[in-house]
Amino acid sequence: MDDEKDEMTAQIKRRVKNNSLYQQQISAWRPLVTPTCISWIFVVVAILFLTLGAVILDQSAKTLELTKRYDDKCGNDAECTITLKVEEDMKGPIFFYYKLVNFYQNHRSYVMDYDIQQLQGDVDDTSSCSVEETKTKDGKSTYPCGLIANSFFNDVFTVYQNGRLLAGNEWDGSDISWESDRNTKFKGPDGGVAVLEEVNRNGTNGNRLPLPDDQNFQVWFRVAGLPRFNKLYRKIGMDLKKGDELTITIQNNFDVRKFNGEKHVFLSQVSWLGGSNFFLGSCYIIVGSLCAIYAILMLSWRAHHARPLGKMEYYEWTGLGQVVSANG
Repeated sequence: MDDEKDEMTAQIKRRVKNNSLYQQQISAWRPLVTPTCISWIFVVVAILFLTLGAVILDQSAKTLELTKRYDDKCGNDAECTITLKVEEDMKGPIFFYYKLVNFYQNHRSYVMDYDIQQLQGDVDDTSSCSVEETKTKDGKSTYPCGLIANSFFNDVFTVYQNGRLLAGNEWDGSDISWESDRNTKFKGPDGGVAVLEEVNRNGTNGNRLPLPDDQNFQVWFRVAGLPRFNKLYRKIGMDLKKGDELTITIQNNFDVRKFNGEKHVFLSQVSWLGGSNFFLGSCYIIVGSLCAIYAILMLSWRAHHARPLGKMEYYEWTGLGQVVSANG
């Protein structure tokens, strides 16, 4: 008796419920994708992409920039001066970058060589740094360890506008790194500056290593994906007028001769779209143009070689699951 009851219970459980979901009878929308429909989709995409591309290129063309190479004019470990002439009025804030060429920050060994616990305050933790020369020196833990910290860009820039030194809000370095980096990822040493006496602060080339809460280091730590990149150094919180002369004094500490690199200074405005980006605008224009060409070709072919859809005279039934053309 119990066996029969169990069998009946099992059969009931195996029954498919009689509702729209289990019986697959829920209403559904099944679009019919016709050649004409596809053509008009390409038309819409073409109009959208061409418009976006034109807007981006227009904004990029209006973004004023100044740049000048200086490593070919400055001796290593020496101070030098370069001059930039403002050709058009530039509305602040103006972003002051340094630019490196032929420096590969995207190498896997380079990107992974740091210790996150050390960057968050534990000065003695160097376990995640892989290069021994950047971990310890003279029996002391190197702080911060790793290739990224050891290769920190340490050139120093001072800017004069028509002979007047920029300082304070006119030369602002208080908000150049990501907010998450300043508030969460990087912290000063646990125990305060007193513990710095117990660690090594010198790099392999004798360079002074930065502290993790230094915003210039935080900007450097955001590694670039390409060997030619700009890094934000300061914000100039004022307008520059046409004819202004910017004198930039550089303490040239970062040696690029070993890897045939280049160093530039780079000043740029930003628009509501950000900085100048001709590549992105060009991509939108190219894709939009291809969509427009494809839409024109499809619509032209449809207009001259129209074939009604759903006419069974074009098909012949030859058996279950097999449909072939009536023309063979």
